[in-house]
Amino acid sequence: MHQHDEHCACGEHHHEEACACGDHHHNHTGHHHEHGEHCGCGHTHVPIPTPDGLTSLQVDFLMELRQRQCLPVACFSFAKSDDASRYGVALAPVFLSNPGDTMAQVKQLGNELAQLEDMGLITLDYDIPLQQYAYAEYHTSDLYAYFVRTVQEAAQKPDATFDTPTLELGSMALTDAGHDMVDALWQLDAKA
Repeated sequence: MHQHDEHCACGEHHHEEACACGDHHHNHTGHHHEHGEHCGCGHTHVPIPTPDGLTSLQVDFLMELRQRQCLPVACFSFAKSDDASRYGVALAPVFLSNPGDTMAQVKQLGNELAQLEDMGLITLDYDIPLQQYAYAEYHTSDLYAYFVRTVQEAAQKPDATFDTPTLELGSMALTDAGHDMVDALWQLDAKA
């Protein structure tokens, strides 16, 4: 799971106040959260039971979003410099753990995140970047460099549809239904 120290300060999502207690034991809405298997704290944990309809990776993301309030997300898109009506999305959502993530990894994770959005559990906002977060792993990623080269090579053709690669930097956050789902997951964890 990707780790960030910055708290979400985008001002556009509806987040609860970030916990700054310094450990991973939070008590939100009366439920006590113990560490998850992939919480990033360095300890080994028993995984939270996965309810029907969610993968373990999706559960990890929901738990991480509850803890972190929001995480970065990006969209690789392209446009035509002399035609504002030409716009296309090459890859979205893009969540990177490190600059060397492969296309297969990014596509798999993107599918998981898109399903969470389709379920109404998270928002993916490519026009609401995290404040005070540099998105360094996105700017320097192998995947984005490949995308830029591909668009630039295609732009050399006289009939190129697109000629400008764009990195749209945004954020993801839990919806109210997502918060409710995390509360339900914590209840399952407490009963396990």
